[in-house]
Amino acid sequence: MEVLAAGFKDGDGFTFFDTSVETRAFIRVGAVIDDEFFFFDDADGGLSNKYAEKLDVLKHYEASEEIEETRKMGFLDKSRHDFYPDDVMVYLTREGLNPEGCWVRIIGLGDHFIMGTLLNEPDQDFGYHSGEKVAFFVQKQEDESIILYTDMTPSRKLTAEDLEDGTLLKEAVAVFNKERIEDHFLDVLEFLRDSYVWIPCNAVMSEADMARFEQAMKDAEDDLSALVGEEFTTNDEVRLVPDILQNGDQFYFPVFSSEEEMGEYGEHFSKIQKPLLEVIPMARNNEKNVSGIVLNAFTEPFVLDAEIYDIVEKMKSRLE
Repeated sequence: MEVLAAGFKDGDGFTFFDTSVETRAFIRVGAVIDDEFFFFDDADGGLSNKYAEKLDVLKHYEASEEIEETRKMGFLDKSRHDFYPDDVMVYLTREGLNPEGCWVRIIGLGDHFIMGTLLNEPDQDFGYHSGEKVAFFVQKQEDESIILYTDMTPSRKLTAEDLEDGTLLKEAVAVFNKERIEDHFLDVLEFLRDSYVWIPCNAVMSEADMARFEQAMKDAEDDLSALVGEEFTTNDEVRLVPDILQNGDQFYFPVFSSEEEMGEYGEHFSKIQKPLLEVIPMARNNEKNVSGIVLNAFTEPFVLDAEIYDIVEKMKSRLE
């Protein structure tokens, strides 16, 4: 806990002293957890105005909406650290190893998983290390108790031919959307990691080529039919700029498991095929600050949240 100011209780009232922004003092929660505390509603804003500068320093403690949401999840309470509410005990599991509890700090929230950073080095070789991100899940035991776990068992091998037409990836998403459990979720991530996907792009000519094209259109404006069948060759390289989808105030980078999955939407774009691992940097560095990569947006969609790009990048390939 950070000390804003010193003070003392006098009968039913309290007196607080001035404080210096340059001076900071901290008290471990464990040292005062059993002490009496008092609540001030500060209805007239007097205290918050008096300590405005000091309070401004505390903004770095502010948590994201996702972390605030996890703090309201009562089912996590028995897994939380006594003094650090965002740190939870997660059991790492992997075939051939014993389950091992490790502390994980919550950093994000997905629709079907919680994101965290591994805080201590596991005693066994799970393939993950302290400081790395993990996605973990909630499981109810037979006695109704709740545990948090993540399965790090490698999956079966695939061949490039298995993934070539995008069918396995599409089917994996359909299975996951019907039953949102960890195994199905990890299947989708692992298929994505090794898949080539199709990207709809806008072809953008250089200013010089565009001027030439517009001039050609202007020269033939009395008879545009004269341009039918004519070829226009650019002098400069044509840039392919990926299309971006918008949902409310969020933006998404669309990809498709096959050309056919684009449907009529794809008829308006040029198309390129790239490995998903090459798409992630494109989405991460997009000027619109996309929230994630959406696969097959118009049929059986799956959103790869930006928060777990690096988890997919770190996954081992399933290709033989």
